[in-house]
Amino acid sequence: MVLNWNGKEYIRDCLASAFAQTYPDFVVACVDNGSTDGSPAIVRDEFPEARLIALPENLHYARGTNVGMQEALADPRCEFIVPLNNDTRVDPEWLANLVRAADAPGVGAVAAKLLLMDHPDVLNGAGIWITRDGAGVDRGWLQKDEGQFDHDPEVFGGSGGAALYRRSSLETVGLLDADFVAYLEDVDLAWRIRIAGYRAAFAPNAIVYHKHSASTAPNSPWKTYISERNRIWNLVQNYPWRYVALAPPWNAARNIVALRRRIRPNRYPITFGQSLTFRDVVRAHLQGRYDAYQGVPRAVQKRRVREVYRKATASDVEGWFRRFGIRIRDVPIH
Repeated sequence: MVLNWNGKEYIRDCLASAFAQTYPDFVVACVDNGSTDGSPAIVRDEFPEARLIALPENLHYARGTNVGMQEALADPRCEFIVPLNNDTRVDPEWLANLVRAADAPGVGAVAAKLLLMDHPDVLNGAGIWITRDGAGVDRGWLQKDEGQFDHDPEVFGGSGGAALYRRSSLETVGLLDADFVAYLEDVDLAWRIRIAGYRAAFAPNAIVYHKHSASTAPNSPWKTYISERNRIWNLVQNYPWRYVALAPPWNAARNIVALRRRIRPNRYPITFGQSLTFRDVVRAHLQGRYDAYQGVPRAVQKRRVREVYRKATASDVEGWFRRFGIRIRDVPIH
């Protein structure tokens, strides 16, 4: 399921690679998020076998992706759903390797290996690392791909831009949280799938080449704002209360480390793109926190809904942090 918004530059390669899969039984759908650049016509005219779902306006990532997921779930033959960003290109064996990894018992989701399209020997991510303050980080972000993660059959979850989700897991926990709009919505979904008792597998041979932040600037005030807001909502909605209480000091330490890196850019270069000014970062964080706190009552309501299918214990969560967590000093600064 490809989500497209003004992706004229990338949509041809994305769909062509999707249709070139060796896996024999699949359907390609393209949800267009109100594009104005002519890309829907490319899909309609050049890929008539794709199911084009043209939305009248931009619903952004979470809501737009949910439209495609709902369309897929309406088909009783659908066993897996695989969202795919329009700024990606996938290897011919990508889907087959995802489905093969999903055969393991208890697997509710499968993470692909994402490589940077412009630097195909560099990792965009090999699944998700989780933090103790509610965030998530691409595992292996900007590391040279030397197969260092290829022998880990399990990850916490997959990046929503190219992960496989089992139908039954989505029917249990629901789709992407539309209130997130974009960013960390895949982390929230990974938490829900884990909470429900499913595991997430990693398929190192399911290769995706990704043009990072083709639809949004890699470092923008809006991205910083919404990531901070969604971090707090993810924390409240999914973490055991004891970890919610412990998150503020961990987050404070993380911000101190980030500040030190920002004031010493020669020693700690920004990992991708041009850094925001300190003023922009502070303003975006404060606005994100304010809006997050305004939404905490709604987040608590969602938390209560998740108690219905919760199977994971606080002990399980501690094990996840030990196995899939990332240390403060290793968190990349964007």
